[in-house]
Amino acid sequence: MSVRVRDSQTVLHIRWIPKYTTLERFLHWMHTIAFVPLALTGLILFMPWLRSLAQSEAGVTIRIIHRVAAVLFGGVPILYAILQPRRMIMHVREFLSFSRFDLLWLKAAVPYYVFGRHADMPPQPRFNTGERLNAVVLVLGTVVFGITGLAMWFGRGVIPPVVFQVMVLAHDIAFIITVSMFMVHFYLAVIHPLMWQSLISMRYGVVSESYAREHHGMWYYGEKRAKEMWQQRHHEETQ
Repeated sequence: MSVRVRDSQTVLHIRWIPKYTTLERFLHWMHTIAFVPLALTGLILFMPWLRSLAQSEAGVTIRIIHRVAAVLFGGVPILYAILQPRRMIMHVREFLSFSRFDLLWLKAAVPYYVFGRHADMPPQPRFNTGERLNAVVLVLGTVVFGITGLAMWFGRGVIPPVVFQVMVLAHDIAFIITVSMFMVHFYLAVIHPLMWQSLISMRYGVVSESYAREHHGMWYYGEKRAKEMWQQRHHEETQ
């Protein structure tokens, strides 16, 4: 892709690299569409000062919306596993792959995202440390939501009261953690100026070559070469 700079003869050539399939992008947005009403209705049911909104007919409607959104939210990963099982397995393996470079990423994250200091950011694979942590939280949260939600939906009066209360508590804890992680993910993916291409990747399925080099060096160069380049750069900086 070529872009001409306005009022100039300069032409910028941008090479786009595929990152997400059409199905992955579609399911990502479906998951988001399900999560937002799920979180909002869950907030009304969870917060004591909002529970008055969940009374009488309004409460029935809110619970119906919550359950419909929950079915859609849980159905999206199941559909992905059915339609693209190999890619899903590949993603899960990467989500669970952590190394010392992830500790270095966490150490350098605040200076990078707050102050824009690029130098100390270690190379990352196709998903950086933050994205993988978000994915792990989301996967575990989905499993907890599924188990506890079904127990709360169909188990009232059937399972022992103590077990039911444990299910409610686990559901609430998962709600707090996943919503908190979603807010961080939304800020970094949509609002933060350094990460604007992450939103483009989820819209068009591609990232620029320069973005891949800077943010996902292990994916672009290969893990071995990216680590060697990073270590060499730090060695030169200490000389």
